[in-house]
Amino acid sequence: MTSTVLVDTGFLIALFDKTDALHDSAKAMLAELMRERRARLVSVWPTVVETCFFLNPKGKQALLQWIERGAVRLRQIEPADLRAISSVIERFAEHDIDLADATLLWLAGVEHTRQLLTTDRRDFDMLRTADGKAFERLWVSP
Repeated sequence: MTSTVLVDTGFLIALFDKTDALHDSAKAMLAELMRERRARLVSVWPTVVETCFFLNPKGKQALLQWIERGAVRLRQIEPADLRAISSVIERFAEHDIDLADATLLWLAGVEHTRQLLTTDRRDFDMLRTADGKAFERLWVSP
């Protein structure tokens, strides 16, 4: 059975920045997901943009080529989706949630999943899906 797993910025940085302390761990987690869990990775463009901010040119190119090969599906955000994303931002206004995290919360509802690859313990320990459930972090930094 294939499970849908959301992909956040921290995981992508670790995966595509060979100098990142979590690089080997991220590669191992990806291999495990593809081999044993048969996961379908999904993310959004705001996460890609945020990730590219932290990567060098080679890392950016590798990330974009990885996406082009279909390793992760990027869910398009249509104008009709903006109201729901805005509601997420409003719901977590006291935490000043950023757009990448808000779109991942919205995506969790669209994809009916709580599974997430992230290094962001602080935010994703506090953030909840629309039905009030906690995220299941599949990869947590050592």
